[in-house]
Amino acid sequence: MIAVRFTAEEKAEIIAAAARRRVYPAGFLATAGLTAARGSAAPLDTNDQLDAAIDELAALRAQVSRVGNNINQIAYVYNAGGQPRSGHLDHALRTLVRTLAQVDAVAHTLVRKRV
Repeated sequence: MIAVRFTAEEKAEIIAAAARRRVYPAGFLATAGLTAARGSAAPLDTNDQLDAAIDELAALRAQVSRVGNNINQIAYVYNAGGQPRSGHLDHALRTLVRTLAQVDAVAHTLVRKRV
């Protein structure tokens, strides 16, 4: 982790620039820092689509995690002596694991393609 300090005006500039590119300020700063550190001539805009896709995948992963919560609720029914419909838990678990693996693989690929 790297901590940095900005004046209120600098912070506002960074937040506004990140908003124009539809990315989070932390991602904007990371891209700018890595671009400078690597001596890349690529403008910050080259990562806009990747950053948006990464943000969407992060949101999707959070949604899929909610499905995991639903699976926990199915487990609660089992633990309380109830019986969910046959095959629902197996199907939900297979779908969840497969989907999370796909989300993680795509996110990893996108992160590797960043500047």
